[in-house]
Amino acid sequence: MSLLVSLAWVVGFGMILLAARFYWMGNKPPNFSNSDNPAADSPHLLTRALTFLYLPAVNAWLLLCPDKLSFDWSMDAIPLLRSIADWRNLQSVMFYSGFALLSWFGLRNPSLQSSKISETNGKSHMNNGKSATNGYCHNHDDNHYRDSNSPKRNGYHKPLKTQQKSLPATENVVIFSLGLLVLPFIPATNMFFYVGFVVAERVLYIPSMGFCLLVTVALRSMFVRCRSLRSRAFLLSCAACLVLLYSLKTVRRNQDWQSEEMLYKSGIAVNPAKAWGNLGNVLKNQGKMAEAEKAYRNALYYRGNMADMLYNL
Repeated sequence: MSLLVSLAWVVGFGMILLAARFYWMGNKPPNFSNSDNPAADSPHLLTRALTFLYLPAVNAWLLLCPDKLSFDWSMDAIPLLRSIADWRNLQSVMFYSGFALLSWFGLRNPSLQSSKISETNGKSHMNNGKSATNGYCHNHDDNHYRDSNSPKRNGYHKPLKTQQKSLPATENVVIFSLGLLVLPFIPATNMFFYVGFVVAERVLYIPSMGFCLLVTVALRSMFVRCRSLRSRAFLLSCAACLVLLYSLKTVRRNQDWQSEEMLYKSGIAVNPAKAWGNLGNVLKNQGKMAEAEKAYRNALYYRGNMADMLYNL
């Protein structure tokens, strides 16, 4: 309950900040060009609804599999969903269904609690002779609590009191993780007002923390349920491979941000028109006029109505 109260405070504080920012903007939504968020400029309600429902699924896929990243996702980087027959609607259905199932099963599982140790006549007794803490079972013997120098009382050794630290309850971690995953992302969903971008990787910084916590909770839950050492070793190997793959992707992405030229080249696969145009500006500033002209023409090939590219030529 205390965690829910804390989340309520966070939501309330976030709403206050959102209202304050809206007030400082003159009680008007932000202004942006049509190419920054094409779905917001669409006159068809169905197109806007299907596209905005699809964008969270795209962001979730970027967290799961960040194979294609870009500095900019505007223009035609993600084509609009204009019909219910578009196969990408299946991705939206799978995303929301999976998220609902994750929330349901993650919150309904009872937390792992350690059994209580009762003391009677100076002796320690455990439930079924075992003490369980966070999924680990330890066999104890009465001699474990005895000490040769411990005082005696009524012919019995006085047991030493030990404090056992337990991990937070699973459902509390799941609630906190889902809060980190969802709440910071809500302003970018076009739910309350249109935003000036289609997908922005920067808005996934805080949600990625919730994603990592959910993965950790899932791994811990599977580790507890695994009984054999071979299964646990395999699970730890999978976790190590996952960390290694994400680390390699992070190192590779950091190299793209070393210079503007490398950054814009990395975005050609996602947003070729914007990437080629920005790359042309960089090459022009470097004095590489022939390469800059080629970059401008490539940008016009993908989007022929870019007035700034025509002007630069």
